[in-house]
Amino acid sequence: MVPVPRPAATVVLLRDRDGDLEVFMMKRVLTMPFAPGMHVFPGGRLDPADLVTGATLPDPGRIFARDARRASSDEVEYRALVSCAMRELAEESGVTVPLPDLHLADHWITPEVEGRRFDTRFFVAPMPKEQQAVLTGTEAQSVCWVRPAHALEEHEAGRMPLLRPTIRVLEYLGQFNDSLAVIAAVQERPILPMLPRRIVADDGSVVWAMVNGRTGDLIEGEVEPPQFWELTGVK
Repeated sequence: MVPVPRPAATVVLLRDRDGDLEVFMMKRVLTMPFAPGMHVFPGGRLDPADLVTGATLPDPGRIFARDARRASSDEVEYRALVSCAMRELAEESGVTVPLPDLHLADHWITPEVEGRRFDTRFFVAPMPKEQQAVLTGTEAQSVCWVRPAHALEEHEAGRMPLLRPTIRVLEYLGQFNDSLAVIAAVQERPILPMLPRRIVADDGSVVWAMVNGRTGDLIEGEVEPPQFWELTGVK
């Protein structure tokens, strides 16, 4: 039986430094059961308490209803995801962002062949000037600020292992010079639930494709399959 993916949220903190865009990343400890040793953004799975706190979030502009549709969700779950994102960010980095500064940016679902699956919405938020992002949780062993392009270079060199969704988000962010440009762009960005899927052809051959995690419609053909080191953290 294919495990049902658990709702989750993650936050990409953005800052502008010396003319470059930087993002805040964490290196997960090697004892973690999911993505050990990987460099990730702060985040985690939805907690039942997030449904309660999410229901109380103010929404004078009716943004939740709009973005729930963009997140392939309903408003109740989306409110909980926003609450989850803010809670996880505070727990793992010590940073509290104002609600209006949190913006939906992407949506990824763990492949069906994995034992631990997550249905994750990615948010972006500018780093509050009066705060400092630090390592405050126990799931990571170190943190850093890094340019998206440099993180991708380090990944290619084998020094900064990244999961596919993280790579794709960094590739997207690499198009922009500053956080304001990112935030403006994600407001209008089409968001699809990206699901890498293993497909067995009639002749028994296996290919991987990117499909819409809600409809099954093809988004990209013949993508790279998941790698074993993504589970172990060791190439």
